[in-house]
Amino acid sequence: MVEILPIKSLRDDDGPIFGSSNVALGVLDRAGLPVGKSFVISAPEFHLKTLLEQYDFGNREIFEQSLTLVRKDIENIPIPPALTKEIGKYKFFLVGEVSVNYLEKLWVLLLNLWVDEIKIRLWKDGFYPGITENLDPKIVTVINKLEAGGTAVFEPSLDEVVVEVKLGQVKPKDLKKLDEIVREANKKLFMPQKYEWILDKDIKLVKVLPYTPNPVIAIRQQAGEAISSMRKIASSSLTPRNDDDKRSVVKVFLDLSKILTVERPFDGIYIASEHIFDLNKPRDSFENLVFKLVEVATTYPDVSVLFKLADKSEGMGKMRGALRLLHQDSLLNPMIEAADFARHKRALANIHLVIPFIRGPNELLQIKRELAAKGLARKSSLEIWMEVAVPENISNLEDYLLVGIDGVVINLDEMISHFSGFDLEHEELTFYKKEVSGLLKFMEDALKLLHKSKTPFIVTGSLALYPEVLEFLVEKGVSGVVVERFEAHSAHDLLNQAERKLVLRRTA
Repeated sequence: MVEILPIKSLRDDDGPIFGSSNVALGVLDRAGLPVGKSFVISAPEFHLKTLLEQYDFGNREIFEQSLTLVRKDIENIPIPPALTKEIGKYKFFLVGEVSVNYLEKLWVLLLNLWVDEIKIRLWKDGFYPGITENLDPKIVTVINKLEAGGTAVFEPSLDEVVVEVKLGQVKPKDLKKLDEIVREANKKLFMPQKYEWILDKDIKLVKVLPYTPNPVIAIRQQAGEAISSMRKIASSSLTPRNDDDKRSVVKVFLDLSKILTVERPFDGIYIASEHIFDLNKPRDSFENLVFKLVEVATTYPDVSVLFKLADKSEGMGKMRGALRLLHQDSLLNPMIEAADFARHKRALANIHLVIPFIRGPNELLQIKRELAAKGLARKSSLEIWMEVAVPENISNLEDYLLVGIDGVVINLDEMISHFSGFDLEHEELTFYKKEVSGLLKFMEDALKLLHKSKTPFIVTGSLALYPEVLEFLVEKGVSGVVVERFEAHSAHDLLNQAERKLVLRRTA
C-alpha cells in the first residue's frame, strides 16, 4: 500500500518509514521556515513484488534482458487513489532535479526511480525475496514556475554559506535570503546539514541531506593550518624532517594508466583510458580497461578515481577528444560500458569522469547529454570534470562553467603545444616547452575565475613539475597534480617546498 503524507506532518516516529532526512524537513516546515509544498510517497511494494515474481531473475543478465518488459508492466500500475486525492489537483511537480507536469507523468517517474533502486540492489546482492522492501520514499514538491535550484551548505571553516546553482540564475537578494535560511535551519536541527533549494517565486527548501565537508574547502582549511605551522618553521632554524613533514596541501594524483602497482603516499588516482583501450583490439583492451578501473577503485575506495574517456588523436589539428567520441560509437560506447559496470554493477561510487579535449561549450553539452542518456548524468555522487587542453577553453571558461562541471584538469603539455604552436610529437621542437611565461600569464585570470566559482582544478603533464610552473600553480590554488609513479616519491617534497616558499614570501 502506498502511503503519502505532507512533509509538514512528519514526526520523529515516522523516521523508520519515511527517513530521518524527510522528518528533518518536516521539522523545518513546522518551525516556519520556507519549505516547498512537499509530500513524501512510499513505494507500492506489494505491486512491485507481485510483478517481479512473474519474471525469472535468477541472474543479473536475465534481469537486464527483461528490464524493458518489467518497466512496461510496472508503468501500468494504476495511480493510487490516495495520491490522486492528495495532489491530483496540482499540475506541476518536482522530484529531485526532474520536473514533470500532470499526475500520470509523475507516477511513471516515481515508478522508474524505484525500479532503478531495485536494479542497483540486484547488481549488488543478486535477486532475493525482499528485494522490493524498504525502498526509499520519494519527495514530491508542488511547483508553479521553477526559476532556479541548487544546493546550499554552511561551511564552518569559511564561516559562510556555500551555494551551488544547478539551474537558472539567482539574484543577490535571493542569495542573501538563502544564507539566512540555511543558518536558521541549522539552528533548528542543532547541527549543520546540506540543503536542496528552489526559487519558485521565493526561495524554498525542498530536501535535507547529510553534511559532509567539501574537499576543496578542506584543502584550503589545511592550507591555513599549514601556513600557521610554516610561520613557526620560518622563525626557527631548519631541522631534519621525516616523510610526514613532506606532505603537501596540494593533492598528488597517481597516473595509473600504464601500471597497476602503486606506492604511498597518494591522494587520488588518474586513469587516461586512451593508454589502455585499443580500437584494433577492442575486446581484449576493453576487458583490460574494466579490470583496471574496478581493481583500482575497489582496492582504494577512500580516494577519488578520475577516469578520463579515451582521447584518440590522429595528429595535431585532426579529429580527436570529445568530437571523436561523439561521432564514433565504437569508441564512446566502451567508455560508457566500463564506467557503468564499475559504478553500478560494482557500486564503486568513487569513480568520476573526465571529458577529454573539448573545442567548445556545445561539445561539452552534447557529450554530457550522451552520458546522461546512458545513465551517467552529473549528480552529487558522480562528478563530471573537463580537460582543458586548448587556449579556447581558457578564453571561454565562464561558458563551460555555465554548462556545468565539477572540476577542471589542465593538460599543461597540450596547452603549451597549442599556445606556442608546436607539435609535441616532434622532439626537436620540445625546447619550446620551457618558454612558459606567456602561458602562465594567459591562464592567470582563468584560474582566478575557477577560485571564485569554487571549482577545483588539477594539472597533468610533464610541465607541471617545472619549478616556475609549480610555484605559480601553488600560488593560484591548484587542488592537485597528476604524476607518474616514479615521480610520486618526490612530488610531495617539491610541492611542500613550493608551499613553504609561498608562505615565506607572504610573511616577509
